[in-house]
Amino acid sequence: MREVAWLDRADAVAQAYGASQGRSSLAVCATHEEIERVTEAIRRRRRTIGALGEDVQLTRHASLNWTTAQKGDARNFRPGQILGFHRAIKGIARNESLEVIRVEGERIIVRHESGREQTVTSRHAKSFDVLEQHPIEVAAGDRLLLTANRRERGFRATNGEIFTVAQVDAAGRMSLEDGRTVPAEYRQFAHGYAVTAHRSQGKSVDAVIISADGMQKELFYVAASRGRESVDVITGDKERLRDTVARSTARTSASELARRARPGLLPGNQRGMAAARALVRRAAQFVTSLPNRVWKEPRMERKHEHDVSR
Repeated sequence: MREVAWLDRADAVAQAYGASQGRSSLAVCATHEEIERVTEAIRRRRRTIGALGEDVQLTRHASLNWTTAQKGDARNFRPGQILGFHRAIKGIARNESLEVIRVEGERIIVRHESGREQTVTSRHAKSFDVLEQHPIEVAAGDRLLLTANRRERGFRATNGEIFTVAQVDAAGRMSLEDGRTVPAEYRQFAHGYAVTAHRSQGKSVDAVIISADGMQKELFYVAASRGRESVDVITGDKERLRDTVARSTARTSASELARRARPGLLPGNQRGMAAARALVRRAAQFVTSLPNRVWKEPRMERKHEHDVSR
């Protein structure tokens, strides 16, 4: 086992990410809070070595993932939210984004960039997504993750795609290394250095860095299987990681419970269970190699106000 003394796991991930430069890399974290810490550490390190340009403050739009029922209830809406229209309605074009300025009973009042106000009601619920605005700093050299599909003349984007920024000007216009220019109204993106295991599905990179003390079996396998050439696992508690990876998040189906109670019942359904068990075995085989592949950070007592440790 390779033991390295790290004061912070995010810094350990950032160093592993930096060591894989020249290859496509991705960090996989257990929580969104950890993604933020890891992203900050990676960007700080990249700025130190001159890989990032000057930051430009932008606003990104993050989906709230509301259901149609939630979007159909005007009481859920608040001023400052953004309605992103993926389907045109009268007075609002497809791909247009409008800010909610107030709610009047069952009517949601939104504002166009021109300042013109328009009413949206529950009958339009299937035409838009509800988004929140968040500040984000972007620089030339940054890696960004697209979080919404877009198909229009001059710009095509796929949800989950990761790209590199070639240039960003003071007005917030971004040019990408592949030659595309991001439209000013397209703001559904985030930094693309670290993602959750769920978000990593479907991606394939040269090097994966997994940052987790607790990640259960199926998610760990998904994260570990993203790397074509290498997988680094960084944890502050190796034994806890071994314990959580040994546990499955899959629920036992009714048919499986019935088979346990009455062996031989519904034998045709065993094919699906066999496939699931095969996946679990592959994850377990990967975990057995952890002693030679895990970077372990030492446990440190956290001190809180008044120097009280817990």
